[in-house]
Amino acid sequence: MKPQIINAKMNRLIFKGKLVKAAIFAATVLMVALMTGSIYFKDRVFITDNGITREIMTSETDVYAILKLGNYTLGTNDKVSFEETSSNTAYITIYRAFDVTVEADGEVKTISLVDGTVADVLEKAGITLGEYDELSCSLTDRAFEGMEISVTRIEYVTRSDTTEIPYETEYTDNTNLVIGTENVITPGVPGKKAYTIKEKYVNGKLTEQEVLTEKVLAKPVTEVVERGTALATPYSKMDDPDAITLVNGIPENYTRVVSGKATAYTAGYGARTASGRLAEIGTCAVNPNIIPYGSKLYIVAQDGSKVYGYAVAADTGLGLMDGTVAVDLYFGAMAEHYYDSCAWGAVQVDIYVLEEGNG
Repeated sequence: MKPQIINAKMNRLIFKGKLVKAAIFAATVLMVALMTGSIYFKDRVFITDNGITREIMTSETDVYAILKLGNYTLGTNDKVSFEETSSNTAYITIYRAFDVTVEADGEVKTISLVDGTVADVLEKAGITLGEYDELSCSLTDRAFEGMEISVTRIEYVTRSDTTEIPYETEYTDNTNLVIGTENVITPGVPGKKAYTIKEKYVNGKLTEQEVLTEKVLAKPVTEVVERGTALATPYSKMDDPDAITLVNGIPENYTRVVSGKATAYTAGYGARTASGRLAEIGTCAVNPNIIPYGSKLYIVAQDGSKVYGYAVAADTGLGLMDGTVAVDLYFGAMAEHYYDSCAWGAVQVDIYVLEEGNG
């Protein structure tokens, strides 16, 4: 019986030795597999995101599966690069997209990109620059997160057109017209000119104009208007209405004023005055001792209701000499102007002596 016991012990010892050798072999194989990555952890992958690099051991071959394994999330516009340097080593770089805003044509666009210049941003935004358009930065500037780009549309337009040249108005005084009355002597006519103009538009709005050429096609004609200066329409109208200057209906310059009653008279055709002058509208009878013959006068009713106007002292009469009447105004031939003289009647007047006569 003793050998059997010995043999049984020997068998157990041999069995335990085989188990130890098997365990040592398995551990050795596992150690080699772990060290070389030849069994489970096949590849070493270095992932760089936002400047931070991580190392991942994986047997995955798909890039996005590897990123998912590392809990990396990609945005819509993010980009990924993959580089394999050996059979079991690779590098993955994540390029994160950032937003840039572009303002053009009244619209603001947000463009996402990973890298590029301002020119790349405009191309992605579908914005084309015109010849004179201006940018808030340079086309070659690198885009960066939060960058704001504005496009100013500049357009130059050259056009030709014609326009009127306004005419000027020239006023002259007329002592034969009542104050407030105007009479156009020469109608004004606008001139005409052709021109070429350069216009600058900024974002569709006109900001500058420059006249390039200008040519007068027709000169304007000055309008001449005469304005009345008399208090009432003078009965004796002057051939030269500008010869006397009236201010508020009164002569601007005179030597003295004689006030008194003014009557009116008529005579036959060809009648002559006491001074030998032909009797005509614009001659009057006076006391030559007070107003010498030949004196130039301007006669106005004191209330301004009537104006005889310009007159020359040329005649006299009893009523003039005895002082009953200061002046007797000639109204023309009796056949034509009798009723005019009656309408005048007797009026208190001021006789402005413009120039003293020599008798």
